Amino acid sequence: MKRIAVIVLLVLFATSAFAQLRALEKKKHKVNRTLKQVVEYPEFTTAGFAFLAIDINSGAVVAQYNADKCLKPASTQKLISTATVLELLGPDYRFETTIEYTGEIDRTNKILHGDIIIKGGGDPTLGSKYFDTTKDHQFLNDWVTAIKAAGIDSVAGRIIADDRIYSNEVPPGWSWSDMGNYYGAGPCGLTIFDNYYSLYFDTNNFGDTVRIAKIKPEIAGLTFDNTITADSINYDDSYIYGAPYTYNRYIRGHLPIHRNGFEVKGSLPDPALSAAIALNSALKLERVGTEHAPTTVELEKVNPGKATKVLYTTYSPTLSEIIEQTNVHSVNLFAEHCLIQAGVAMGAAPETEIAADSMGSFLEKNGVDTRGMQIFDGSGLSHYNAISPRQMVALLTHMKKESPYFETFFHSMANAGETGTIRNMFKGTAAERQLRAKSGTINKVKAYAGYVTSESGREIAFSMVVNNYSCSSSEARDQLEKLMISLAELKK
Repeated sequence: MKRIAVIVLLVLFATSAFAQLRALEKKKHKVNRTLKQVVEYPEFTTAGFAFLAIDINSGAVVAQYNADKCLKPASTQKLISTATVLELLGPDYRFETTIEYTGEIDRTNKILHGDIIIKGGGDPTLGSKYFDTTKDHQFLNDWVTAIKAAGIDSVAGRIIADDRIYSNEVPPGWSWSDMGNYYGAGPCGLTIFDNYYSLYFDTNNFGDTVRIAKIKPEIAGLTFDNTITADSINYDDSYIYGAPYTYNRYIRGHLPIHRNGFEVKGSLPDPALSAAIALNSALKLERVGTEHAPTTVELEKVNPGKATKVLYTTYSPTLSEIIEQTNVHSVNLFAEHCLIQAGVAMGAAPETEIAADSMGSFLEKNGVDTRGMQIFDGSGLSHYNAISPRQMVALLTHMKKESPYFETFFHSMANAGETGTIRNMFKGTAAERQLRAKSGTINKVKAYAGYVTSESGREIAFSMVVNNYSCSSSEARDQLEKLMISLAELKK
């Protein structure tokens, strides 16, 4: 009888607990009231909108709407890429780039009878502006110092960049209007200077075609069909069109009137070649000559082979530092490298599509139901991506409850009202400094996903996304901001 009584009590307790979990979702709390307003917002009438928020500790659904609908996630996709690579490689992982040489060094005459090889290791941070340790060309100074220290004052061959560690293909679904611009710079086994160059324009009167004043760095053979005109605006409304590894660029749009040196950034046509040229130029400044022009393995169809000797190894910042910059500043390039490197860690070929498939398998093994999920890149720039709020929240929950690297992941997200893409949001609200999130924005897509601590002390994981709204991007943002603030204000 005692055993039966215990079983009955357990059943009653479980039933009561389930009822309590269901009760929170059905209560007329502020989140549900705000959710109703967002759903009924006139400019969302024709849009796809989906939302889920859960109490991580109890598993209770706080509120939901179309939680299983897979929509374009935009840059919230980066949470999946960074979480996966963090789980697989750990926060202390560093990418490596090596300076090697072929042939022999004539120590007497200080001549290398061979080539200098820059062997890429997938490091996205060489010369990057995002880290104090990588900017200002210090890595080039280190390479030149190592070459001279080896007793080389002259190279009878050339500088060859080897980027074969990655396939270096543009991720599927990237738009033609994105690829030529800095944020559309694709992954490369030998990435350099964030894979972008800068154009500086001088603009005159309204309607005049603007003039390209200079380009930095100079890129041999790069041409521009420029029809940008000066306009009465105060922002960059220009686009650079052009495919990777091609040197014809088309620039369209508008720039502010009466401005000198207005900067517009484009994606490097061939990052590996730019790396070879950069090292060649740095060597010349130190009076180290090369007999032939710098090149790449791909351009010359050469294979340096294994008969190389390592002169120097450059190590990237730690993966935890890279992930923080990826999510706080929404760096597409870093996210693409994270995706590919995660795939490599799982034994996949270093190609975006194959790595994406492997990442889907990894998510399934960690309890994420991936039915309907579509992953085509690491950054969210692809218009083929599709993820549901339930899938995103499942990932966030897994990281919070099971990952030994949760704190690294959590602090990689922007802090409400303080940092990153949400630094100007949530000011003076309950969400300020209580919410960490990744935002996402591409054409007619706005999304947010992350964590928030409510006024009642609940630790909440949430995901919200709207596709094809008919209002402006800022108006869509304001609607979703209200919903996030309501999560922070929850008193239940």
